[in-house]
Amino acid sequence: MPTVVAGLTLLMLGSGAYRSAEAQPVEHPLEPAVTSSPRETLRTFLDASESMWALVRDEGEGQRTKEGLQEVLALDARRKGTLDLSEVAPEARSATGDDVSVYLYEVLTRIELPPLEEVPGNDDVENRADFENWTVPHTEIRIHRIAKGPRAGEFLFDPGTADRAREFYERTRHLPYRQPPPIENVGSFREVYGGWNIPITWVDALPEPMRTVAWGQAIWKWVTLLGSLLAALLLVAVVFRFTRRRGRSPSGWRYLTRLTVPVLLFMVAAFLFPWLAEEILLSGDVARWVKLSTTAVAYLSLAWALWILILAVGERVVSAPRIQTEGLDASLIRLTARLIAIAVVVVLVFQGATAVGIPLMGLIASVSIGGLAVALAAQDTLKSVLGSLTIFIDRPYRVGERIIAGGYDGVVERIGLRSTGIRQLDGNVTSIPNEKMAAMEIENVDRRQSIRRKTRLRMAVGSSEAQVREALAIVREIVEGHEGMSADRPPRVYFDEFNPDSLSIVIFYWYEPADYWAFCELAERINLEIVRRFAESGIELVPPTSTTRIRNEAGDPLELRSSSTEDGES
Repeated sequence: MPTVVAGLTLLMLGSGAYRSAEAQPVEHPLEPAVTSSPRETLRTFLDASESMWALVRDEGEGQRTKEGLQEVLALDARRKGTLDLSEVAPEARSATGDDVSVYLYEVLTRIELPPLEEVPGNDDVENRADFENWTVPHTEIRIHRIAKGPRAGEFLFDPGTADRAREFYERTRHLPYRQPPPIENVGSFREVYGGWNIPITWVDALPEPMRTVAWGQAIWKWVTLLGSLLAALLLVAVVFRFTRRRGRSPSGWRYLTRLTVPVLLFMVAAFLFPWLAEEILLSGDVARWVKLSTTAVAYLSLAWALWILILAVGERVVSAPRIQTEGLDASLIRLTARLIAIAVVVVLVFQGATAVGIPLMGLIASVSIGGLAVALAAQDTLKSVLGSLTIFIDRPYRVGERIIAGGYDGVVERIGLRSTGIRQLDGNVTSIPNEKMAAMEIENVDRRQSIRRKTRLRMAVGSSEAQVREALAIVREIVEGHEGMSADRPPRVYFDEFNPDSLSIVIFYWYEPADYWAFCELAERINLEIVRRFAESGIELVPPTSTTRIRNEAGDPLELRSSSTEDGES
């Protein structure tokens, strides 16, 4: 922004209205403004402004030099150091300081000022502990003492003076200068001419309508500003459409492709438009609004870009071979990335709001109320997320494992933050909220070390002891040393029960590893061998039977006859 002032003033030399006084070189360019009393503040402001405009005039008469520019910048910082701009948004202070300095200098060179020795100085301030401010006689221009902060104790032109500087200028611009300034009517030149790299001859060569002032700026400035804005919007729209078509990959590269738009917006808002505003030399409210708008867009686009970048990093981590893309680990990594991104975005939004002058406490209150409303509306979702954390800690199942939960038997296809997807054995997919999954009993079928079979053989009630013993020997021989037998879990065969309709033999054996289909093949072979051997030995197997007796109310058995018999008799 200081280069704006230097460029502006160097281009204001076309008027030829300046006095013959020579510019005084800046011996100490880093020396701050002297503001120990109203007298020193007023002296510093007038001397710095006078020297700066004289230097600009002299620099503009010949070749512009880098040294001259540095001196102009030092004087500009010194004069703006006498202004209290604490009530101005941080990002707008530079532009506001430029305007206030010009308007205030124009006012002070037109009104009657008391001799400097009559303005309260250091001695007056030291002798009066209650001395807080001084007002220029017959005006509302006030210099006050800063009560707190890094500049506490200094005397600066108060915020009211800075806020009304334009008003004071409009009320006094008709008055003649008390003494000829280095350059006359600086405020009017700011509205028409451009910055450092736009020669005054270029502006003078424009048609008269283009140099007409409207809403505080020349028409050519409005055309340049709006044309640049439309060109930037068109460029962003084209890039947005292009990246949307190219960025359909499900991997992290999709996010990196989408970085193009926010990065482009950030470059336009943070660098291009501020540079353009300096070159065409926007002033007044337009300069402030452009600065605040571009600052807001820059912060928001930076937050957008960091959001995408953090999510891209999360996706790259998820794409690692050791992580299941549909598993809970992947979901929690994505959740963590989103939480980090949200925190970064919130910090940038708050910082941006502070920069553009939005009250921070009001913004915090709004966010807090909004967060409470969202939390109340999303209670079930939050419960499911907490259930997901419980599942993550306990890890009762993973993607690809077969489980039995709440009557659902199937393979886990997906573990999300809200629910778990189970493809049942009949092919249907059931989604169960993680809140319920964390609370129910879950049987993980795939984590069993072996498959146990328990089955019964029913022999006829009239079977002899020898037949029973032979049946036990046959079955024990068949299952002894079977495929998949564990050394510490041999098969067990016993004659265990007398049933009303049969004699029961129970069989236990275990199959390792827990391959269900191999287990079924073994069971088939054992069953067929039992049928064959029992048939050869004349051992009879009987199915379970039951007897149903039907009686009338008196307890006598009822005789059942078919309808066909009754029809034939009738």
